Amino acid sequence: MVSKTINSNSYIWPSDNHLSLICDGRITDQIVDDFGVNVKIRQIFTSSHNIYGDATQTTSDTYSMAYIHQWKSTDDEVKEGIYKNGQIMFVFKPTDSVKIKTGNKIFYQSEWYKITDVEPQIFSGTIYLINAVVKKNI
Repeated sequence: MVSKTINSNSYIWPSDNHLSLICDGRITDQIVDDFGVNVKIRQIFTSSHNIYGDATQTTSDTYSMAYIHQWKSTDDEVKEGIYKNGQIMFVFKPTDSVKIKTGNKIFYQSEWYKITDVEPQIFSGTIYLINAVVKKNI
């Protein structure tokens, strides 16, 4: 690694741009690969209307890796009211963005979860993770 001095106080910073690794998704993809689990994603499509005029749906199932996070009362985001205690979030790679849409479903450990909110994590104009906030499908 090449280093350079950026001011007279002798702060040393790497000259390589390591932020580009995050933006390229290589570091964040590795987090999902290392700590994630295999989940089934059910995409739901409104395809046509039946003879009564009601929309009909078709589905398509695929598999992806996701990191699962359950929010706890001790988390700052719960204390600030952003998330609720016990709320579950699946974290996906940006390559899954087509499948991670509000209304689609995720199957994990014999339970179906409905995606209620999709929160892309963007850094320097590039999506590096996709958070799918879910609720248990009843």
